[in-house]
Amino acid sequence: MALLDPSFGEINGTIRAEGRDIFLLVDVSKSMDATDVQPSRIEKTKFEISRIVNHFTSDRIGVIVFSEDAFMLSPLTFDHNAINLFIPRINSELLPAGGTNFTPALELALDKLTKIKTSNKSKVIVLMSDGENFGNLDYSLLNRIRRNGVNLFTVGVGTAEGSTIKEGKSLKKDEDGNVVVTKLDPDLMRKMAAETRGGYFEVHSVSDSFVDLIKQIENISANLIDQRTVTVTANKYFYFLVVALFLLGIDVFFTVRTFQL
Repeated sequence: MALLDPSFGEINGTIRAEGRDIFLLVDVSKSMDATDVQPSRIEKTKFEISRIVNHFTSDRIGVIVFSEDAFMLSPLTFDHNAINLFIPRINSELLPAGGTNFTPALELALDKLTKIKTSNKSKVIVLMSDGENFGNLDYSLLNRIRRNGVNLFTVGVGTAEGSTIKEGKSLKKDEDGNVVVTKLDPDLMRKMAAETRGGYFEVHSVSDSFVDLIKQIENISANLIDQRTVTVTANKYFYFLVVALFLLGIDVFFTVRTFQL
């Protein structure tokens, strides 16, 4: 009877989901194809965001790709396996060619985060780029991020020496026919982090401060994201198992004598 796994009677249980809401903003402009960080800036970025996804297993994570415009690649989700399927598909061809503009990506992430009715202190934006911003950054947006208490971290990917960019079988050139050299421009990203009381980190061949970024996110307190009450039947196998053990004990310790007439 115990092996039949009997279940009867109903009990109410509460399922709580606690964690952080993390949006990863990934620059997919053409300059991210530069190879001053091996194998390329964008491939290194994909490797690092995979580390975040696999490290923060109990948190909701979403991915936004951007260049001149922004696109939601994955909404906030606990399904990290789905995100890991999207990450390899990130490349500089996802969005129409254009320069980098931080504002649309930050606006999209902030809009989604502020609609969630949880503590803003558990909400995180991680923006990864080489810093070559050609749009006009809306500083009022940074003020909104700070006022709402959302944690903003910026990650510079590239080197000060820079690199050329392949375009087909040749190198990318400007309007005057000069070979384009793209370099890490950390100034604006540092300023963004300072304005929002966040942090700035760099990833390149010599130094990788991504471990420090992960530690900073770990220090952010988790928040109750979802809570549900479910009704389940109680497993009662142990009652039958106790009776079985009692009967086995009687059989082992007591001898029943039989008499043949």
